[in-house]
Amino acid sequence: MRSLALLLILLNVAFFYWHTAHQEPAPHLNGYAEVQPPSGVARLVLLDEREAPEALPETQPREAPEPAVVAVPALICETVGPLAEREAAEALQAALEEQGAAASLRTASREVPSTYWVYLPPRSSREAAQDLARSLTELGVEDLYVMGEGDFRHGLSLGLFSEHERARRRVRELEALGYSPQIEARFRTQTVYWLDLAVPADRVDALDVPETLGRMQRPCPGEALPQG
Repeated sequence: MRSLALLLILLNVAFFYWHTAHQEPAPHLNGYAEVQPPSGVARLVLLDEREAPEALPETQPREAPEPAVVAVPALICETVGPLAEREAAEALQAALEEQGAAASLRTASREVPSTYWVYLPPRSSREAAQDLARSLTELGVEDLYVMGEGDFRHGLSLGLFSEHERARRRVRELEALGYSPQIEARFRTQTVYWLDLAVPADRVDALDVPETLGRMQRPCPGEALPQG
């Protein structure tokens, strides 16, 4: 019995050493044992273990939208006239404004022919002028007289006419007799009326302007006419 007890003791000692030699050591982290958290509890992460967040892409500043450009129709500026009567000018102004033109009325003064004088240039003396007058009278020419003073002294006046065509008719009558009379216009100051227009370019050709009036392009305010 004593030998059996000693054998059991030796076997227990041998088993203890064998078991100790084959047991795996516990893992360590930085000298400390790693402890697993209970189920359902998130593991603590050290600051130096965290991954750096990805850098966000740089955003370009948004450009302000350009203001909308409102198209302004091109304008053509003209002057129409002259008109001798204010009433006619005002009536044309109203008609052109109804057609889409901006029209302003202005007055101006000008020298206009009032009469037309037909004459023969001065002769060398009064006697020569009187001889010429007798010759013309014998040929049937009437309404003439010898000028006695001024720049046309010793000349022959053959009539004063209100219309240029009537003066031309008198000239042709004397030319048929072999003479060369001349016409001189006498002027007077007259008030006339002009219309200054500003018209959209797409309407200018459609404006109803009397053909008897002049129609001249002029610079619009703030611009100059192109040099041609």
